[in-house]
Amino acid sequence: MTNTVRKITMIGMLIAAQVITGRFISISLPIATIGFTFLPIAITGILYGPVWGGVSAVLGDLITALLGPYGYFPPMGISALLTGMIYGFFLYRKTASIRRIFLCVLTESILISVFLQTFWLMLLTGKGYLVLLPVRILQNLITIPVSVICIWLVAYRVVALMPKNIRLPEPSFWKKHTSPSGKIETHKKG
Repeated sequence: MTNTVRKITMIGMLIAAQVITGRFISISLPIATIGFTFLPIAITGILYGPVWGGVSAVLGDLITALLGPYGYFPPMGISALLTGMIYGFFLYRKTASIRRIFLCVLTESILISVFLQTFWLMLLTGKGYLVLLPVRILQNLITIPVSVICIWLVAYRVVALMPKNIRLPEPSFWKKHTSPSGKIETHKKG
């Protein structure tokens, strides 16, 4: 199998994981619903960068919406694209650190989830922007720590367990920061 075929196959599997997590895996709280679609998007960003992270996020969002009861609202695709690109920009070929993951999730939450998604929801629901904004901020205050912990504990571990021929192209990052057992070495302050 060529590198391109492996790459497309892996991205397709991550899109499928995004659709499954988007449709079936979430935790409902009284004030917020914590979804886990960010995990496959983050893994795609870690492995393949901002372009493929964005493309996979848009495709996963489209498929999830088409399978759901509400239909597809195209502006939400812009948010998905930017989310995947942010994950790829912050996490691709970078040393795994809790600080970097926090900055990534914080940037995505503020720019996309709080401001842009709130604007799309205003257009979709007809409610005022300033009416929706406090609720969106509160939801993100709950989901930011969950996202950071999940990316730190799950996404990087999943990437470390993948066969090396899946991580294409083979960046120098993996050679420098992967131990012989295949585990990613985290950034240690000394």
